[in-house]
Amino acid sequence: MKFDARKIAYLCGLVGPFIIILGSLVTALAYHGKQGESYSPLNHFISELGEVGVSALAPVFNVSLFVSGLLLAVFMLSLGLYVHTRLAYVAGAVGVFSSVFCSLVGVFPMNNLSIHVPVALTFFGSGLVAVALFTLAFVLDTQHRVSRWLLVPGLMSIGSFATFLWASTMGHPGGSALDPSLAARPDIWLTTILEWSVFVTLIVWVIWVSIDLVRRRAT
Repeated sequence: MKFDARKIAYLCGLVGPFIIILGSLVTALAYHGKQGESYSPLNHFISELGEVGVSALAPVFNVSLFVSGLLLAVFMLSLGLYVHTRLAYVAGAVGVFSSVFCSLVGVFPMNNLSIHVPVALTFFGSGLVAVALFTLAFVLDTQHRVSRWLLVPGLMSIGSFATFLWASTMGHPGGSALDPSLAARPDIWLTTILEWSVFVTLIVWVIWVSIDLVRRRAT
């Protein structure tokens, strides 16, 4: 049976986002924080959905994050193999590394921030590099295996990654800006909004790439 990198990429690229979106929605609807507050992306971090002992359905979120991270790893690897250039191979390798750390965020929830924060920041940093490399690989691909319109979601995702990393680490050694217990929770918290922007734009990028792959014939 022939290995079809294109098909594997788009299947994982469509199923993975569905799992994490569903897991996040279900968990958020059942969420009540330490002050009895409902969940809001305007002032809650994504990882708070997986905080054991606070989030009622934390295992649901953490499992969905772990599974979707593994599917993202297969998506990244298969995409690199499909584009079939040296730069795409490097992008795929970095993407697999980043995706593994995405899964590990679900293994090490924010109950232990000394482990959780470095794991999360590793995912964000390597995720930025992976999307940037793939975006460059798409632009430079002379075989036109994917649409160059993918530059649009790519730049959106890169901008979100970079802005969030800047906001969460500048002036906050060790990523302390990611600890909601260090200060009173504001009604609107820029850092959490920026983190959610990474979540949304990365999913948009993965789905957009996957839809483009569906429209193309196997090569």
